[in-house]
Amino acid sequence: MNRRTALLALAEVPLWWAALGALWLAFVSTVDPLELAVGAAAALAGAVGCPPPTRSAPWWRSAR
Repeated sequence: MNRRTALLALAEVPLWWAALGALWLAFVSTVDPLELAVGAAAALAGAVGCPPPTRSAPWWRSAR
C-alpha cells in the first residue's frame, strides 16, 4: 500500500460514517441523546468494516 492509497483508505472511513449515520437518522423516529450515541457508534462500526470488502471485491474495482 503506497501513501496515496493509505490516505484514500483513511478518508473513506469518515465518508462511510456520515453516510451510515444519515441512513440511520432517516429510519429513526425520535432522536434522544442515548439513541444518537448508539446510532453514531453503530455507524462508526459499519464505517470501519465497509472499506476492506469493497476494496477487495474484483467487480467493485472494475466498476471504478
